[in-house]
Amino acid sequence: MKTQGLTLVELVATLAIIGILLGLVFPSANKIYARSEATTSINWIITAVNYTRHAAISFRTMATLCPKDPEKLLCGGKWHDDLMVFADLNQDGQFNGDDYLLQKINSQKVTGTLKWRSFRNRQYLQLTRMGYTNFQNGNFVYCPDNQDLELARQIVINVQGRARVVHSRNEAGVRTDRKGKPLRC
Repeated sequence: MKTQGLTLVELVATLAIIGILLGLVFPSANKIYARSEATTSINWIITAVNYTRHAAISFRTMATLCPKDPEKLLCGGKWHDDLMVFADLNQDGQFNGDDYLLQKINSQKVTGTLKWRSFRNRQYLQLTRMGYTNFQNGNFVYCPDNQDLELARQIVINVQGRARVVHSRNEAGVRTDRKGKPLRC
């Protein structure tokens, strides 16, 4: 009579092969997940800029995008946390006076940081009723929590208020900013 089944050696060999294959797949899955998180964060800030531009044109007023203070309905938080868009009637970049809130944009639990650098070095972005920046074109730099420059990105806001992601790399394959310099986190 012939018995069917696996010997202990066959079972251990099968488990070893499965373990090796999982070991090869797992780092790739982590990389895909990290890339997805970076893309989500970048799309989130681009959507916020596009909404602010749309609101400025639609309501024919100066619209300001700023990081929301965690405690109050004021500007002053961090760009990777909640944001707010408001009609900035006195054009001072602060939510006060007759200004009114257009949208509170909840954080997408951005995994990393966003930093805004602009021509006039303000920590808000204003768009005019024509959809142009208020002389403060600049860029956001996204850096993941693990500081992996492979996942870092620069989002440029031009004078017309349009956002674009810089996809360039230097000869060494390192991501660069719009001027060709390596991104820094």
